[in-house]
Order: sequence, then C-alpha cells, then structure tokens
Amino acid sequence: EGGSVIIKTSLSRNEMPGVSPVRIAISDTGPGINPDDIPKLFYAFERIGAEKSEIEGTGLGLVVVKKLMDAMGGTIGVESVRGQGSTFWIELPLIENHLSKLEGDGNLLSHDAVSSGISASMLYIEDNDSNIELVSQILANHRPGIRLLAHKQGEQAVNLAMEHAPDLILLDLNLPGLQGSEVLKLLLANEKTRDIPVVIVSADAMPRQRKELLLAGAKHYLTKPLDVMEFLRVVDLEIQK
Repeated sequence: EGGSVIIKTSLSRNEMPGVSPVRIAISDTGPGINPDDIPKLFYAFERIGAEKSEIEGTGLGLVVVKKLMDAMGGTIGVESVRGQGSTFWIELPLIENHLSKLEGDGNLLSHDAVSSGISASMLYIEDNDSNIELVSQILANHRPGIRLLAHKQGEQAVNLAMEHAPDLILLDLNLPGLQGSEVLKLLLANEKTRDIPVVIVSADAMPRQRKELLLAGAKHYLTKPLDVMEFLRVVDLEIQK
C-alpha cells in the first residue's frame, strides 16, 4: 500500500552499428531481493520468498521469459536493493517492420501500379484490434480504393454481409462465441452471401486445418503473421474476378 509500479521504455546503446536495442523496464517499490537470491530467479520452480507470500505460483514465469528473450536475440536482467525495490528489464533489437521493409525495397511499387485502380469493399471478421489495424494500414497504403468494414463478432457476419454486400470477406477462425468455421458454413448456406469469396486469415498454420477449410468452401487460407505481398495478391485476385 502506498507503493508504485513504473514502466519505462528507452533506446539503449549498442556496440553493433545500426542496431538500437529497445529496453522495457518495470520498477517497483517492493521489499527488494537479496543479492544472493537473484541468480535463483531464473531457475525453474524456484520462488524466492514464497514461504512469506500467499500468492500461488510455479516459479516458471521468469524462466519462460528468459527463454523467449534468448530465442529472439534479446536479454533480460534485474537490479534490486533490499528495502527499496526492484527493476526487471528486457532488451530486444529494434528492427524495421515488415511492411516498411517491403516499401523500402520497392517490392510493392510495381504490384501497386497494376492494382491501384481497384474500387471495392471488404468485410473483416476479426476480434483482435492489432490485426484489424494492420489490414487497414495495408489497404490505406496500397489499395486505397477498397473500403474496409470490420466487426468482432462472428454471429453478425451473415447480417453484415447481406447488408453491405462486400466484394470479399476476411474471416478469422478463433472468434468469441461463434467460431470462424461455423461462420463460413452460415455464409455459404445463405443464398445472398454464398457467392461472396471468403478468405481465412488465421494463426493456425496446420496443414489439416487449411485443407478442411478450403474443402469447406473458403477460397484461400492465409496465415498470420501476414505475408503482405501474398495478401495483396489474393485480394486482387478475388476482387477482380
């Protein structure tokens, strides 16, 4: 009570030219950690001070974080002073995002020149705001003539498709309530929406899942994270039919 937790982000210096690690640090005003105990924090099933706490846990959280940092070329560290608090931090290399890299390389320019005149509408059923924002950004930058309508609930997909008659439907599979596979069935069963091409956009990259959805009537199956070039190719293909 009366304490605080502060989250800070910053760019750190690095000996490698052109690389600036991003540091995310979380500091608290808790009891602090004994210096002899700090190395134990990254041992599996080790919980420092567990005997004094009523909070349940397995002692795996920081172990998992360290493995993730190692896998992504990052680092993790901790600084602590008894009676004052602790600061845990991670560092990851700042890299150019995929869309910016493609634009910088010029790989999208020739593709855009061919399809810049497309005028259409698209319905995206997706419950993740970040994915909606990404698709919206891609279309705004490279297919400005395509109007995007997004909704998070699969139950509304058929009604929205009937109301707006989009040229293409993007459909996530893992939706709250009605799953994407069931939404696809409903769209194909309705005489007013059955001819609208449906493209699955999912993080599930299993071949069996892909095969089942394509056999069920989906026109294409794209996996996350999106390959921007492939995404635009599929959009152009279906909308220009």
